[in-house]
Amino acid sequence: MFFVKPVMFFARFVTKDTGLVVALLLSLLTASTTVVFGQQTTSAGEPTSANRTDEKRNDYRIGAGDVLLIEVAGEPDLRRKVKVMEQGTIRLPYIDHDIKVSGLTEREMTELLRQEFIVILKEPQVTLYIDEYHARMASIAGAVNQSKQVALTREIRLYDLISMAGGLTDKAGNIVQLIHTRPEDSLDIIDIRELVRRPDLNRVIRDGDFVNVPEAGIIYVTGNVNKPGSFPIKDSIKLSQAIAMAGGVAADSRKKEIRLVRASDASQTAATEQIVNLLEIEKDPGKDIILKPYDVVMVPESTRTKQTKTLIQAFAGGLASALGWGILR
Repeated sequence: MFFVKPVMFFARFVTKDTGLVVALLLSLLTASTTVVFGQQTTSAGEPTSANRTDEKRNDYRIGAGDVLLIEVAGEPDLRRKVKVMEQGTIRLPYIDHDIKVSGLTEREMTELLRQEFIVILKEPQVTLYIDEYHARMASIAGAVNQSKQVALTREIRLYDLISMAGGLTDKAGNIVQLIHTRPEDSLDIIDIRELVRRPDLNRVIRDGDFVNVPEAGIIYVTGNVNKPGSFPIKDSIKLSQAIAMAGGVAADSRKKEIRLVRASDASQTAATEQIVNLLEIEKDPGKDIILKPYDVVMVPESTRTKQTKTLIQAFAGGLASALGWGILR
């Protein structure tokens, strides 16, 4: 398997709020896209971006599952909406055989139908529309605002697919997993932060591709801090930085007895505890500790009563259940 939890992201609900960094990133992506697709013509008279998009749409190859609308001028009885069968064929009235259409473009199929109808009509004028696209699909899930399947009716790149999914949530990490299922399984790991600087990472999405945006790891800071809560890890974060993200310690904190609780195995069903002296870290930053996903930093208060209450509130608030840990003794 390519990732540790291959099914979890399908059931995961994501928030609609977008953090500042993610909003900035997506605004840059949008701006970049606007620049590219906003062009009309060059001084040399090259085709417009809109025309190039139309050309790519016209290159779409019809396949099984697509729904087609067929019309023949002056012949309302021949107007039909048909679905391409698994064999890649369709059936039409007055034609006594299955018509193979899979792999054809709209233009190629229109000419094929004209040749078929010429047996019963004089100079038939055939019009073809693809009413529903189902043959070529890609999917995106994870830390995006709307997990979805997307029909590949034109050239779609990674930027486009993320945008179609409503953008990244504030829980998104720094990587995207691009999983190719055809012709065989393969995996590309792409750093989201590099997408703006490296256009080559903005890959073309292929039929059957699946894009997963994993959530960033989470750390928790609780106890006698000004803004206790959970914080995503998108870059390396040290213990002192985590406390600062939580608004810093209050005046009556026991800074010599900061508790760092860490999962001791991959299942997160057991934990170890370490006492950290924040005063020593402030004197010697080299003693600071790099945090790992799901670490819990507890800042004790000066009185035992307050500390006990703080721990109860922390775990009763869902922290323990979220991590899968029992109450620490």
